[in-house]
Amino acid sequence: MVYQYIPICEHSVSCYVRGGKRMTLIQAVLIGCVAALTQLEGGWLGEAKFREPVITGFLVGMILGDVEKGLMIGAALQMMWMGATGIGPTAQLDIGTGGTIGAAVAIMTGKGAEAAIVFALPVAVIMQFLNTLLLTAFSGLMVAADRKIDEGNLKGAISIHYLCGFFTFLLYFGLTFIVMYFGNDAINSIVNGLPEWANNGLQAIASILPAMGFALLMNIIMERNLIPFFIIGFVIAAYTELTMVAVTAIAVAIAWMVFLLRSGQQNSPAAVQQNVVDEWED
Repeated sequence: MVYQYIPICEHSVSCYVRGGKRMTLIQAVLIGCVAALTQLEGGWLGEAKFREPVITGFLVGMILGDVEKGLMIGAALQMMWMGATGIGPTAQLDIGTGGTIGAAVAIMTGKGAEAAIVFALPVAVIMQFLNTLLLTAFSGLMVAADRKIDEGNLKGAISIHYLCGFFTFLLYFGLTFIVMYFGNDAINSIVNGLPEWANNGLQAIASILPAMGFALLMNIIMERNLIPFFIIGFVIAAYTELTMVAVTAIAVAIAWMVFLLRSGQQNSPAAVQQNVVDEWED
């Protein structure tokens, strides 16, 4: 086996590959930051969808120097998890950390979505349980925050909020950094050591899971009045040679027309008069 030198990062140490790239210190730090920031989205960054695999895949691709593959792996994981949602007391998968590590493994090892699935699914489940334990630990700090609010000490309550965010960032950053940097050889050994039948099975799963994810999403949002739009989209995607960008543009145009039609009906003279009558009766 011939080892080839590849300068992955200008400011990193020398790295060698054997069937895949080796993670550098700077790259491991940046990927750790991406995984940690996905956990701060709801509390600090708002619902910016930063945790979505297509976003984390793009960022990981930029860090590892392969944006195209990062987007492809992220899109595959996005399709797989697009219907995964927490209902009631059931725990939702940690798609932020799972998608980040899955995309990084796929790019490092030179494999496809099957390599991402090997690590993304277990990581998503394990990190979600870890997040549950972390939130349970934070419940004690919430008592102190309530006490400071009752005392009128808003700065103290805000400091507790930032303290929880700091510990969350540090925990997810540290775990991801350790896995990516110190576990690089183990990851390559696991992926490259899989037998052919396992690779074939994972490739089949990688092809089926996006369909299952879309089916789960349809099970949540599908209503009788949405069936015609689903049929139109299926016909366009299956029987034409249009790209996904073109199909998406058509979908946006149809949604826009439906919005305009409904707005026109609500602003019609009959609707306005009915609203006046209803307000008078109230």
